[in-house]
Amino acid sequence: MRAFFYDCVYEGDTSVPDTVYYQDLHTLKSDSLFTWLIDTVVRRYPPSYNFLTRLSPLFQRWKALFPEDSLPQIVTFVTGYGPIGALTMEKDMAQLCQKHLMIGLHYFISDTFGFYPPDLPYFIRRRLTEPHIPVFIALRLIRSKMPTLTPHMLPKMIDYMVWHGIQLYALEKLLPELHDSLRLFYTHSHLEWLKENARYAYKELLPYFQESRYTTIQPYIGEEPFTKTLGQDSPPRLGWYFGWQAVRKYAEKKNASLRDLLRMPPSEYATLFIQSGYKP
Repeated sequence: MRAFFYDCVYEGDTSVPDTVYYQDLHTLKSDSLFTWLIDTVVRRYPPSYNFLTRLSPLFQRWKALFPEDSLPQIVTFVTGYGPIGALTMEKDMAQLCQKHLMIGLHYFISDTFGFYPPDLPYFIRRRLTEPHIPVFIALRLIRSKMPTLTPHMLPKMIDYMVWHGIQLYALEKLLPELHDSLRLFYTHSHLEWLKENARYAYKELLPYFQESRYTTIQPYIGEEPFTKTLGQDSPPRLGWYFGWQAVRKYAEKKNASLRDLLRMPPSEYATLFIQSGYKP
C-alpha cells in the first residue's frame, strides 16, 4: 500500500513524510461515504474476481511489443469522485505510474450507477462498465508511447484523426477479442449506421481536414453523443473512425509495425493519411 501511495498518489515524491501518509489513510477510513463506496465496489468486484486472468492477454501482447519494458504492478483502488467528474475521470479510471498501474474500480460499477458525478452524460456513462476495463488500461499504455497532441500545438483535424486512429489500431491489435463497439465506444447501431453512410459522412468531414481551429473541428473529433450535422442516429467522433481506417490501410500497404506507428511524430500524420489512399 505504501509503495503504491508514494508512486501514484504522491506522484513519486518520496519527501512526503509518513505522518502525511498515515493522516491521509485515516481521513479516507473515517469518511462514511468513502466507506460506502468501497463496500459497493467490493460487492461488484469481490476478492475472488480474477483480474490477472482477464488482463493477461493484453499484457502478454504488450510485453511482446515492448520486451525491454517492465510490466507495471496492477493496483485496484477507490478514491471517490471529484466535483468536476468529466474532467478528471480518465486519470481516475486508469493511471500509469512509474511502477504501478492503478485501476479506479469505482468508475466501472455500471452505466446506471447513481453515484457518478452528475456532469457525466449517459453517452459517457455507457462506457463505465466491466467490459471496458481492458480498453482504458490499454489506452493508458498506448498513450505512454505516443507523442502528445494538444490544441495549443495547433494541429489540423487530419492530425487528430491519425493520432486517434493509431490508438484505435493499437487497441485492435492488443485487444482483438473485443468487439469494435467496445474499442470505439460505439453502439451496434452506430456501426450499422456507418455501413450505410460512411461515404456520405466522409464527404462531410473532408472540407475540414486542414482546419486547425478546434472549435470548428470539435464536432468531428470531440466527445459528443452524435455528430450534430449528420443527425441523432449518427455516431460521434467520426474523425477517430476514419483515422483508424486510414491507419489500418497504411499499415497494410507499408507493412508498418505497431511499434513504429506509436512512435511516429505528428509531423508525419498527414503524410500517413495521404499515403494510405483511404477512401470509404
